[in-house]
Amino acid sequence: MEELEVEGLVIRETQTGEADEILTILTADHGKITISGRGVRSMRNKHAASVQLFSYSTLLLNKPKKYYYITDSFFIENFMGIRYDVEKLALATYLCDVAAEFSLEDVPNPALMQLTLNTLYAIAYRDDIPLSRIKAAFEFRVICEEGFAPELYACGICRCDLTEGGYLDVMNGRVLCRNCQEKYVNSAAYALDEATAKIHVRVTPAVLCAMRYILSAPMKKLLSFQVEKSDGEILAVACERYLLNHLEHTFSSLEYYHALLDNRL
Repeated sequence: MEELEVEGLVIRETQTGEADEILTILTADHGKITISGRGVRSMRNKHAASVQLFSYSTLLLNKPKKYYYITDSFFIENFMGIRYDVEKLALATYLCDVAAEFSLEDVPNPALMQLTLNTLYAIAYRDDIPLSRIKAAFEFRVICEEGFAPELYACGICRCDLTEGGYLDVMNGRVLCRNCQEKYVNSAAYALDEATAKIHVRVTPAVLCAMRYILSAPMKKLLSFQVEKSDGEILAVACERYLLNHLEHTFSSLEYYHALLDNRL
């Protein structure tokens, strides 16, 4: 019988019975782990608090057959500030879905673990930071950590320094200056290319600076940047489109989050 002790974050829960769940746990050293949670939806279950969605806990596991089972648990953090705000709850669910997308079983990914934990903490407790900025920073950093970082320091064609901003060429992972972008979209190669999605997002110098910061900042200081409201709106669009188009799909949790925002306006 395989036994394991991990510090894990519950990023997904699927009900399988009146009180049972299949839990998806994100860990730093073992990647994504699937756990059979017998009776964990019952408030009388001793592990209930440790394995709620967004709970971060130390878990003692054993694996007699297909799934791991919990033998003991020690609660660390549940990010309580998320649970009483529907917008925060929707955003956290979406970001955990993204984390589940990138995590693999038995493949260590400490950067993803730290990024997800830090982001949930910010959603729960950092009311001084707009949720849109937290979301954008997570989306862009996670896709860059997974090997899809764009070239942000020079035009992807002429290599000028982009002091006036430019256009994020999403699917080609580069930024183009205004002159090169105009020439490119009017070229025969652009017109004849039917295989590559043609997504260009206008990015101001401030947005480009923010993206460079998100790309390279220490994880603990990822959100230590400021943008004006208009630039923040552009940043949110650019980071979401960059992530989703490289993944080549969206998430139902993201659609629900956007629906909440639309109803709020």
